[in-house]
Amino acid sequence: MNNIETKRLIVEFSGWVECDPDKTEFQYIGNDPFMGVMGGDDIHITGKEYMTLPPEEQGNFILKCLGEAYMDSLDGELVHCDVEVENE
Repeated sequence: MNNIETKRLIVEFSGWVECDPDKTEFQYIGNDPFMGVMGGDDIHITGKEYMTLPPEEQGNFILKCLGEAYMDSLDGELVHCDVEVENE
């Protein structure tokens, strides 16, 4: 039997999705200590809230989960998707 600890599971993909602003979440990754104190360590906003932020504030957030955004998308196209098992 192959040793699973010496392998990596790789997903290679390309495409695009039109996210549902109500169902898409973003997580705060900025370094503003006030935001961390007021919102705790786990600040999330919706896509609608993200869309209202100025570009310089949008940079303080990342998409929480690409998989959820893809599943809840309004439209999209997955051009390429390969799943591979590789040895390290």
